Amino acid sequence: MARGPNRGLGIDWTFSSHEGQINNRGETLIHEIGMRCPCSNEDTHAGSILRKDVPRRRKTFICSNCVGTGYIYRDPKTIIAMITNISEDYARQEAGWAIPGDAIMSPLPEYTVSTGDLVTFTWAQPLDEGQVIVRGAANMSDNTARKLNLEENEDRLWYNAVSGIWCEGLDNETTTVYRNNADFVLDGSKVIKWIGNSPRKGSTYTLKYMAYLEWEAQVPPATRRDRDRDLGARVLLRKKHIAQVWDSSNSAPGDKLPFCDRLRGCS
Repeated sequence: MARGPNRGLGIDWTFSSHEGQINNRGETLIHEIGMRCPCSNEDTHAGSILRKDVPRRRKTFICSNCVGTGYIYRDPKTIIAMITNISEDYARQEAGWAIPGDAIMSPLPEYTVSTGDLVTFTWAQPLDEGQVIVRGAANMSDNTARKLNLEENEDRLWYNAVSGIWCEGLDNETTTVYRNNADFVLDGSKVIKWIGNSPRKGSTYTLKYMAYLEWEAQVPPATRRDRDRDLGARVLLRKKHIAQVWDSSNSAPGDKLPFCDRLRGCS
């Protein structure tokens, strides 16, 4: 009589403990389905089709759907997952799968997370080395012909900012420090609004701030199964401003909404 594969000691996986650990010790996150915008058609047969003298396969720089990034995010939902830092995982870094600052997410098996999806942490964190911004860029040069949804005293940020850590400008070799709530305000949106002393239009300044960071799911999430049972995916996360180095300078209407409002509530 044929024998099946050796099942070892026959010790089964305790699913209730596995899911209970994630439920009890995991973090509440916001998950959004990420996918390519229809403006960036990847149909190989579309390569010879022109749209305004531009090959149809290219993304549309002024697309109002993805604001020029080529990606859209839909259906935000609250999920629970375990989050661990990748900084000590040298094997993944040396293999080129991860870079310092990435994170690993282990959601419950009931949640489907795939490559390109967006995950937003619901607690504020400092933005690494800060963001270098050109003052008034939304209303300069060719940008004046585009609908960027920003006022003259506003600039776009990468993330929903809750407070400033430090802001410093450089103009003609002269540095100036700007103060949160005195010179500018951050209200939980992706916009900095200048209310007092501000950098000269066209000059650069760096803002380091506390924000709700957004992360993109990198590479296909690792599938984990036990005897044809789903243990949940292992997902590599990378900060959105690093994953999408081509991020558009456009501002979407939702960028002006505070964090909870943008997601229609934080519950």
